[in-house]
Amino acid sequence: MIIKPYSPSKYITGMSDLLERLSPQHPQYARISKEIGAIKAGDYGEKIVYKELEQTKLPYECYIFHKMFLFAEYAFELDFLIITPYGAVILEVKNIIGELEFSTNPSQLIQRKEDGKLNKYPCPANQLSEYKYQLSQFFRRYNMSVPIHGVVIFASRNSFITQSVNTVKIIYRNEIRSYLRSLPKHNSTLSNEQMEKIKEILLSRPSSSPIIPLIDHFSIPFEDLKLGVKCECCGFIGMQKIIRTWYCPACKKTNSDAHHKAISTYFSLCKETITNKECREFLLLNNRHEAKRILSSSLLIKSGNSAATFYKLPCR
Repeated sequence: MIIKPYSPSKYITGMSDLLERLSPQHPQYARISKEIGAIKAGDYGEKIVYKELEQTKLPYECYIFHKMFLFAEYAFELDFLIITPYGAVILEVKNIIGELEFSTNPSQLIQRKEDGKLNKYPCPANQLSEYKYQLSQFFRRYNMSVPIHGVVIFASRNSFITQSVNTVKIIYRNEIRSYLRSLPKHNSTLSNEQMEKIKEILLSRPSSSPIIPLIDHFSIPFEDLKLGVKCECCGFIGMQKIIRTWYCPACKKTNSDAHHKAISTYFSLCKETITNKECREFLLLNNRHEAKRILSSSLLIKSGNSAATFYKLPCR
């Protein structure tokens, strides 16, 4: 049973917005662009695995969660977590193509692409082992002893593992169903009541990791951003506010609601709160009354009085 369905990474939109507001010559531009590509590849791999899980018929009841953000000794996020009568199962998904070699001392995954280029990644086997430990610590906080299983899944048909490791189970995506059917079944470890309790505990956790303003995450000064409202027709940043609408000097189009996306972008990139002054600065407005009208009509939560007034997104 799917309890928490697949959803793409929430960071893609924000990071794409950030990239649009940076000069291609910015020191962080290449890094952000590379991370966007990696996140998209990861999302695609997880979506492939999710479709396999949707079509899988198992001989036992189970609860499937995508992207579980949990906290034990520190915060950690699992690609997939499945609760079964025989314990919890972590699916660590990788969407990396080419020839892949697991090396040790130091532990890493080496990728050799068709053009001969080599890339190095953190070892998925070590990641999975650490997640299994952290999940066991998470359950311990609730006085629950739950067997923890786990597997590293390579989602792409263009992944070729030339050297593996014996510390964890590693499979291709077409082996998911047989892996789940082969879980140890000596006796049911978890009763229906215990599985239900675990489900409720997991559903009570935050649905995703806290949002950190991206300019803080990448150590980018606010002054490095291109400011202004973006035109959704041509992509120009710096629309002009005229009576009852926004005007794009690049493509001559107008959009009365263009500021909504800009306000959303501000929260993603800059801060968790916004003042009238910050709104004017980011949207390139000169009129404080216009900024107040925009903030008041944007379904934001208002706090403070007079010059100390600020706005924030409603809790979700």
